Amino acid sequence: MSGPLYQLAAIPNKKPDDAHAGLWFDRFFNAYKTDWTLAPEAKSEWIKQVRGPVGQQIQLEHFVKRQIALVSQLKGSSQRYETDWHFITGMGNSHPVENGFSWHSTLGVPYLAGSAVKGLVRAWVELNDEALNPVEQKARLKSWFGTEEKGDVAEQAGDFIFFDAIPDQRPSLVCDIMTPHMGDWYAEGGKGQPNNSKSLPADWHEPVPVSFLAVKHAKLIFSIAPRKAERADQLAAVFNALSQALEWLGAGAKTAAGYGYMTEDPGFLKEMQAQRDADALIQAKNERLNKLSPIEKEIVLLLELNNSQVPQDYLLNELRKDHWTHSEDKYVVANKVKVLMQDAGAWIPLPPTSKKNDKKHQRTLEVMAYLKADERL
Repeated sequence: MSGPLYQLAAIPNKKPDDAHAGLWFDRFFNAYKTDWTLAPEAKSEWIKQVRGPVGQQIQLEHFVKRQIALVSQLKGSSQRYETDWHFITGMGNSHPVENGFSWHSTLGVPYLAGSAVKGLVRAWVELNDEALNPVEQKARLKSWFGTEEKGDVAEQAGDFIFFDAIPDQRPSLVCDIMTPHMGDWYAEGGKGQPNNSKSLPADWHEPVPVSFLAVKHAKLIFSIAPRKAERADQLAAVFNALSQALEWLGAGAKTAAGYGYMTEDPGFLKEMQAQRDADALIQAKNERLNKLSPIEKEIVLLLELNNSQVPQDYLLNELRKDHWTHSEDKYVVANKVKVLMQDAGAWIPLPPTSKKNDKKHQRTLEVMAYLKADERL
């Protein structure tokens, strides 16, 4: 038997719409011919199968929310950065199209590993942070990033944990092309063949288009937490270094060609605060509900679901429909109707002097009947 095994298996020729884009891109390449050669357009056609938006929005939101909650518990912080242009991650990964890509294993989206984030911040501190003198720089490198084991000196962990940078919205991918003009020189040069035209860096080499996968647009959440809570006072400085590194150094591959530069999203912190406020309201509501009896909780939820109706009228109508069968439950609901009517100035137990209040009086008597039926009044 010769040739690729997938030619004998029932494997789809194109990526299914609901497939994990990263798993498909990395593991299901099926463009080889029987003689293990590739058509000129095979690589670009494979890349084009995963173009456009990738990942599932709900999964991304849930994942990012959990990560932010974890980082917050660790006294850390998160910030969102938006790509200025295209961005490449994991280009050096092995792949049949020659240029690989880094996919999150469960989310199916491009991401930047925490180790890469740490290296990016370290590069800024080492090479570009002009505000530090050599002594301060050395102390900061040791404090923030730790040290490796050397001889009798034990390894020291850095003061900060750098999390993977994950998009909180579906990123969009694109098939980009580079055209190296001296491909033969890169392949043949330096082999000791001075008379071979292919071994010379010259302008007669024809450009050969090379396709690769890139992120067209993305917003990434970067999270950093102190290893010990008392180091949280340095977080602002760490994020400042990260912002400078993303703006001036860029992340990922081909930064010299303009890829990988990102800018801080100033609206993210406001969104975070709004989400915290909303979560706090939900938590407070749940705490109030948990203190109520089952029937009291049911009343609250029913009124929320039918908030377009007058609450006392809605509950009274449900009593008329025998929504509740137990007398104890009917009493609680009727008492709630009584309180709502009193608050609205519609509780009139005595015969009214004006006909316009007659309807309110009749409803009052009806509610009183429900209350007396339980013999608690």
